[in-house]
Amino acid sequence: MLHPEYLDTSSGPIGRAVTSEEYPATAHEFYFWTAETEAARRLDIGHIVAAESEDATAIAVLDDPRRYSDLQSFLDDFYAHDGDAALEPLSERTEILVFRARVLATRHRHPGRKSRRPVRSGPVYFATREAIEFALGVEDFSGTPIPMLLHENGNERDGRPQRTPLYADEDYLLGPEAGHLNITGMSGLSTKTSHALFTIASIFQRSRRKVAALMFNVKGADLLFLDKPAQVDPEEDPELAARYERAGQRGLSDEEREMYRELGLRTEPFENLRIFAPLRPGMDPGESVVRARDLDARQLNTLRNARGEDHCVHPIVWDLGGILPYAGRIFEHSDYDDKFRGFVETLRADGVDTMEAFFRKMGEIQDYFEEEEGRSSWRGHNRMTINKVWNRFNGLPSKCGGLLVHGRVDYSDSPHVEDAFADREMRVVDISRLTGVPQDLVVTKVIERIWEKAELGELGVDKLIIFVDELNKYAPAGAASSPLRETLVDISARGRHLNLTLFGAQQFRSKVHDEVVGNAATSLYGRIGDEELTNASYRSFSQTTREELLQLEKGRLLLRHAHYAVPVFGRFPRPPVLMGKQGTDIFGGQRVDLATEVHSVLRRMMNRPPTLQEIRADLDGEEPGRVHEALDALRAAFRGGRGPKNPYESLKRSLRRGSRRPAERWDPDPAILANVERLRGD
Repeated sequence: MLHPEYLDTSSGPIGRAVTSEEYPATAHEFYFWTAETEAARRLDIGHIVAAESEDATAIAVLDDPRRYSDLQSFLDDFYAHDGDAALEPLSERTEILVFRARVLATRHRHPGRKSRRPVRSGPVYFATREAIEFALGVEDFSGTPIPMLLHENGNERDGRPQRTPLYADEDYLLGPEAGHLNITGMSGLSTKTSHALFTIASIFQRSRRKVAALMFNVKGADLLFLDKPAQVDPEEDPELAARYERAGQRGLSDEEREMYRELGLRTEPFENLRIFAPLRPGMDPGESVVRARDLDARQLNTLRNARGEDHCVHPIVWDLGGILPYAGRIFEHSDYDDKFRGFVETLRADGVDTMEAFFRKMGEIQDYFEEEEGRSSWRGHNRMTINKVWNRFNGLPSKCGGLLVHGRVDYSDSPHVEDAFADREMRVVDISRLTGVPQDLVVTKVIERIWEKAELGELGVDKLIIFVDELNKYAPAGAASSPLRETLVDISARGRHLNLTLFGAQQFRSKVHDEVVGNAATSLYGRIGDEELTNASYRSFSQTTREELLQLEKGRLLLRHAHYAVPVFGRFPRPPVLMGKQGTDIFGGQRVDLATEVHSVLRRMMNRPPTLQEIRADLDGEEPGRVHEALDALRAAFRGGRGPKNPYESLKRSLRRGSRRPAERWDPDPAILANVERLRGD
């Protein structure tokens, strides 16, 4: 044997390579019939085998199984049974099972020499883990191997299949050699978001670079509790474990934990999570200056807003100056004509950057028209156009769905969605409760600003991953164009050189711009509908592979990577984080009692917070409204850097003072109280 370490001889030969006039072996595929052994009966589509040529060992993926007999036609069998299906034949007809094997790689007997020699007639074996890793090009990776899937082969040990991690080369996933990941599959069945999270977690754990990720949450609470584990230890926190159980949260199974061990990954949530969300409608404070740090999470349009769990939630609010450059995306195309656009540009040139300034400017224009009757234009703009702008801008705050405020926005002491990223930061933009125009506006503006930062080298990390779901909506195929589509095309073409990587997902790959999917060096395919598979995008797949994609179960995907000559099937475990409505069921404010809310807040302020039992005893008989008021004052003091040394004692004293205070007595500022507490502690 040329490479005995590549052939699993313990299972014995599982078949024999055969060449014929009709089906000759080539450099890229060969055929073999299977043996009648227990190991051979485990052969299936996607398994990997090895066979030898004169000077090389070929490692190949199984495809297109067919069963043959010597029958010339179906009629021969019909007549042999005299048309009676129950009739037993006098002798059993010989049948053989034949697989086509698509070659992943060949290894020559002499190191360093390449080989494309077809295999010769001879025994075929299951490929070992070493053979699979060689065939997938791991030896040639220039970057860190990133686990993507776990391949399962038919050569079993103690009833368990041989498993081999399927890696992607980091330099071909994040750049600079190539880049970008694309995931295709039916909604709800192909686990696109789950695998994107799994891949990002793999990168965070394995990469030696400073990396971060930006994701857009478009479905409920899917991505809002990524800092929470999929399960908790009942001994460490029995009350929280009971809430997990009541919510029906299913933790990782023993099988999934074993998969993580075999992939060499830890089962841990994302520690550095920041969530950004717009205001809820009607929550605009209406002030001349809106300070972002003063906006409470309960004013934001997000499902993560419970006290104690909102420490990572921050606002996305823009003034008119941040909205005007995108007026063409906000107003109807037929409405936003050249005259409308011209007046908007005049407003921008005049420095009108708030709704307050807009109303003031419109008042000045109205005075101008009233000063002298008969005036029909102002600075070249027709009065009818100005009236139209006035009418449309009156509805602008509601049209922007909580993104636009009346005054100027001050982010000077609050995190901003467009800030530079920290290493291993997971940043989520929650647009799940927005629809139409405001949702598109957020995605467009945020991605364009991040792209500008990438061009200036101001990302703050070596590599930033942007995950965009429903890519066919934001970068559609066809002639129609938009600023966001052009930005995404630009990212796919040049992003890897500017430390920006696009992770895109969609149900219909064929409906995404060709350059976006064409520039993705790594692609994953889950279950796909038959109407999609008929598209030319899948013509490189064999008929068997296409039919397999029609019925893939959850957690099983087809991986195509720059280093792979042939795509390979594999599985992956669920991400070890909370996803979906279980997050709000467990950590939503309406789901927990008062003591748990206080405990959640104190855990962010103290190394050793009091137990839930202590808090329940101390709060017995207190009105929830008063506790919430004192708790919010305490949190505000900590946000401003004025928190007391012992937050819990400060909270209790505040509640005791409140219970003795007459109704007409002056109520001091919570910040002053916090400073007094700090002085007492000193």
